[in-house]
Amino acid sequence: MQSPELLHLWQAAERHLGARDLAAASTAYRQLVGDAQFGPLAQLRLSLIATAQRHYRDAVDAAMAAFDARVSDADLLEMIAKRLSTFGESQAMLACTGDQAVQQATSIQTLAELGKLLSDASFPGQALPLLQRARKLGLDTPVLGHLIALCLMYTGDAEAAERELLACLKTEPDMPLALWGLGKLRLEHGAQGRIDGLRRAIAKRETADPDSELALLHYSLFAELDRRDEIEPAWQALAEGMRLRRAQMRHDTAAEQALFDHMASLRPQPVAGAPDDGPRPVFIVGMPRSGTTLLERVLGNHPDVTDAGELRDLVRQLRWMCDLGGPSQLDLALARRAESIDFAELGRRYLAHTQWRAQGRAVYTDKMPANFLNVSYIARALPQARILHMVRGPMDTCFSNLKEWFAGAYPHSYDQLEMADHYRRYRTLMAQWRAQYPDRILDVRYDELVADPERVAREVLEFCGLPWQAGLSVIEQRSDSVATASAMQVREPIHGRFLEQWRRYEAHLGPLRERLGALAY
Repeated sequence: MQSPELLHLWQAAERHLGARDLAAASTAYRQLVGDAQFGPLAQLRLSLIATAQRHYRDAVDAAMAAFDARVSDADLLEMIAKRLSTFGESQAMLACTGDQAVQQATSIQTLAELGKLLSDASFPGQALPLLQRARKLGLDTPVLGHLIALCLMYTGDAEAAERELLACLKTEPDMPLALWGLGKLRLEHGAQGRIDGLRRAIAKRETADPDSELALLHYSLFAELDRRDEIEPAWQALAEGMRLRRAQMRHDTAAEQALFDHMASLRPQPVAGAPDDGPRPVFIVGMPRSGTTLLERVLGNHPDVTDAGELRDLVRQLRWMCDLGGPSQLDLALARRAESIDFAELGRRYLAHTQWRAQGRAVYTDKMPANFLNVSYIARALPQARILHMVRGPMDTCFSNLKEWFAGAYPHSYDQLEMADHYRRYRTLMAQWRAQYPDRILDVRYDELVADPERVAREVLEFCGLPWQAGLSVIEQRSDSVATASAMQVREPIHGRFLEQWRRYEAHLGPLRERLGALAY
């Protein structure tokens, strides 16, 4: 039963918040944090206020306090889970979504929202039952069907994913995400029907006001035509997709250059972190589409290793240390402030937020490609960590990025010149890191990995301090989730079909080659 005094206090706090009197609202909410009923909601409000005031630590800590004070109520757990996801507090978020109240919830909206949250956070196995239950309770839309299909694709059930996507197209014949998803499944059958469908969908959107999904349709058409070796029409589709996508993305080349210049100015520092007895991380870094997922799958075949996926925890914990909000990627403001932090504490916080992913094994991989920017921080904070740098031919790497539609990431990858400039910056910085930390970084060449995976695996295991294990290259027998752009490719046996793939489009890649200069190989 509600206390009239507490209810009055809550209403007053809400009025202060609505009037943007954040100080008065904070004072009122803090008087409620100890109450079982109002406490979790008050902490959520305090987290939002702290974010508005740019107090990142306070915002995270209040969200975690809401989690600690939670009650088993599905609607409340949804609110807490969403707030935790904002800060990358994945373990606590999973605890919310796994609560009995959520598992038994009958609210279609709650189930669908939490399912999408888990899918977006790369937990397709946990998202799928929530999404399927939302459908069972009456929600049956193409948007839900696409989410279910995506989860099925990432968990390896290509046939079920195809059925879901085809069902979406029966209801919404030109649905861009469904057409894109079918292309990602790399189906050998029905290609002409998909191509015709993509061309119809493109024509409809081009005759109306172009929308944000037109670029996605062009990328999808490129993928279908490329698999059929229709090189010239495929390139036309890709070029138009790149043009449209670049217009959608914000990319500040000067800011990127300034960040790389700052990182290049860093000099080796003494290790601040201390070895930890728990599971130890192995970072897999490099450019996207350079073979990082393939290496992760090979190494994850070892009985002592769990592949944890692309984790954002290093930068998230760096933001907590610096008390500076922002995206889950490094930026110049964060990098400048980072030099004053306690790197030993950064290491402890990173481990506290990631070791649970090891699932009882000795080693876990963090395969966030962009961690190549953070090598100096890893070296200082985590002395037990090893860094595997995936190296692929420059032209292959750049072209593979150019032909991929990324969901809100890698804004440099939609223009040949910007792609080349980014690659050159990356290459220069990695050369510096290797010189500064030669014992911490192992280059793993993509061409060697696909040609002789067992030999390369032996070198990687030795570098990581792991015992030899035969058969690591048999990745096609693995059945666990892969939530990256390579989700279907890495379920095939290891092959070299993508080596020198850029040469198929050599006639159109002149700007990239010229800008790369001596790296154009």
